Amino acid sequence: MESQDFLSEYRNISNKLKKRFLRRPNVAEASDNFRQLGKKLEDNEEHQFAGFCYLATGRCEQTVGNPSAEVEAITLAARCFLKAELDHQQLKNPSFEEYLSAAIAGFKQAGKLEQEAGRNGAAAALYIELGDALFGLNRPAEAMFYYDMALKLESDSILDTILIKNKISDCYIMLGDYHNCLKTLTELANFCSENDPCQLFNNHLANIEILRVFLLLIIQPSHHNTPPHLLKVLDKYKWESDEEEELCPFIDEDTSVLIQSIVMAVQVGDTDALLYLEDELAPLLSHQQKCLLRTLVSREVKRK
Repeated sequence: MESQDFLSEYRNISNKLKKRFLRRPNVAEASDNFRQLGKKLEDNEEHQFAGFCYLATGRCEQTVGNPSAEVEAITLAARCFLKAELDHQQLKNPSFEEYLSAAIAGFKQAGKLEQEAGRNGAAAALYIELGDALFGLNRPAEAMFYYDMALKLESDSILDTILIKNKISDCYIMLGDYHNCLKTLTELANFCSENDPCQLFNNHLANIEILRVFLLLIIQPSHHNTPPHLLKVLDKYKWESDEEEELCPFIDEDTSVLIQSIVMAVQVGDTDALLYLEDELAPLLSHQQKCLLRTLVSREVKRK
């Protein structure tokens, strides 16, 4: 649809909302028309125009006192503006990020309305969606702000708390803030242990264990500025460790041995062994773990 055609149709629908003598405007009909026009534009991948139509739908639903439909329309508008921003960035077009600003405003407004209606879970889901979008746009600091908002709303949900804290740790890693990432993962490890009587979160604990070992190797903590419980995480992997117990009951034996080998290689400064071990261990790791391992190996190689 050409922009001129869109404007003409949009204007025709808007005219239905004008007050006439002895005649009240049919807001419900206008809302339906705006929604249909938005859907048509969205199907044609004209996301920015669709966003304006959904915003108009939201205003109509607010007028008739239908808060659920208002939230739905505003959320659709925010998603359309976000798609429009992504289209701009993929095409490498110059942008003032006006569509991104509109998307953020839409998600925040929808989240606020959900909170006012007492639907904290729905509001948290919107903040997480916004955080994920910002993280995908390489804006981890902004994403973390909305993850924190979601975390406050979902503090009573064990699974959502684990999910959000993992996302926050991803943001810290992208920012290169390894100390706060280690702190967040330690809080998460304690949270999982305290709320897992049936050992359902062993996979999460295994992921946290690997991440913390890599973070400690990167940070290079000392006994003067690091709590003993964190030093113990790393000490059990060192070659001089006297502990006979299993390194970590949540990690399979092959991965545990390779991680222990990496710790030993870092101790003795054997970069050739580190490069070899990285190739061996990488297929067993998550993307987040691979990033930390690459950071660690790169630093050790540069020191040589």
